[in-house]
Amino acid sequence: MDDPLFVPIAIAGISHHHATVDKLEQCRFPDEAAFLARAKDRFRGVLILQTCNRIEILVHGESSALQSLLEEEGRTEFSLLTGTAALRHLLLLAAGMDSMIVGEDQIIGQLRDALALAKEAETASPVLELCINKAVHVGVEVRRQTRINRGAVSIGSAAVLLAEEQLGSLEGKHILVVGSGEMGMLVAQALAAKKLTAMYVANRTYQRAEVLAKKIGGKAVKLTELPRYMILSDVVISCTSAPHPVIYREHLREIMLSRCWPLDGHPRPLVLIDIAQPRDVEEGSEEIDGIH
Repeated sequence: MDDPLFVPIAIAGISHHHATVDKLEQCRFPDEAAFLARAKDRFRGVLILQTCNRIEILVHGESSALQSLLEEEGRTEFSLLTGTAALRHLLLLAAGMDSMIVGEDQIIGQLRDALALAKEAETASPVLELCINKAVHVGVEVRRQTRINRGAVSIGSAAVLLAEEQLGSLEGKHILVVGSGEMGMLVAQALAAKKLTAMYVANRTYQRAEVLAKKIGGKAVKLTELPRYMILSDVVISCTSAPHPVIYREHLREIMLSRCWPLDGHPRPLVLIDIAQPRDVEEGSEEIDGIH
């Protein structure tokens, strides 16, 4: 049966379902505005969505043109959906049904941000606007009717649960959150309910760290002070949007040496949770003694 859509719609994507963290990092578009500019003349509309666990490109145009563009960009691992299958996938995305943490709310805001960027780049056709706005509406309605987002349903809150599992309890612990964007806010909010001794918030822009720290009763930290506060902390949760690592292996070796008791050959354990994409922690850091 022919697809009943009267306009050509296609979506290409890669996600945590079939790709490793390494592969997702390789497939990311570091400059989304530049990508939209390159794609602008090929489609009536084009939009890019990049999150921690997926990359999706939605176009108002022919799937063959999207396939050609991806090949030129060196992204041959993307899967391609067209017509009603593409729209069905978009609705599942918005409902949180395709997320790593089913029902998470962040995808709603991420879709809105993707549309805002496309509008700014003048690549958002009326058809794409309709698709995204309808998907967001459906996503909100699904959550209202099913309460699928009840409980800890974000990568940020899951990171806090992971830290709790590693240590047994976070009560009395010192926690350092690196990054004060949306993900940092989610992590900090989840931590605020725990009986911590101290929570530190570090960010490249110190003023933003101050704003978040004030909201959750923590202490703002300059990024240059990271080593000092990593020595003090039991858990570090890193979630910046930096295009490169912010925590390096060699720095971690020095930090872990400073965490050694005078008569003990091994450092105090440090739980290091990296939920950034691309990764904040340099690869191989997990091999350092004491890092968990």
